[in-house]
Amino acid sequence: MGRGRKPDIRYRNIYEIDPETLKERGIRGFIFDIDNTMEPYAAPLPGEKLTGWLNGLAERGFRIGILSNAKKERIEKFTSGFPETLKSEILYVYGAAKPSKKGYIALASRCGLEPEQLAMVGDQLFTDIWGGNRAGCLTVLVEPIDPAAEPPFVRFKRKLEKLLYERKNV
Repeated sequence: MGRGRKPDIRYRNIYEIDPETLKERGIRGFIFDIDNTMEPYAAPLPGEKLTGWLNGLAERGFRIGILSNAKKERIEKFTSGFPETLKSEILYVYGAAKPSKKGYIALASRCGLEPEQLAMVGDQLFTDIWGGNRAGCLTVLVEPIDPAAEPPFVRFKRKLEKLLYERKNV
């Protein structure tokens, strides 16, 4: 599994992920960040494309989790946009304090899996990837969907990430 803030795998977006290839590596579930990973930053509800893709994962037997630093209300509003059949398949942890590994471990337990059986998919090195690596998950970095819509603090972190990319060839 990855180390520090280095992801195991990189893709442009979540739709490039080949679940069957990851299944061959022992992955049985996916943990996703919401903002700029699943949907553009602060999108209130999931779109049809995301819903269809996650439904495909659930049909293949993958566990699905959402791990977010956001408040409970944000996660509940977002997940309310999924059809009931899919909503019942999605587990989540809010206020996760990423990169702390506590939320990852809690979500793995709720999924009935070990962290090594989970792929953490996110768009930020300093939260999603670092935390996923600390917890022992396979980490998948995707490009942010719409970085221009992010708040100033996140845009500042993106500048630091860019420096890290250039220095460590992440």
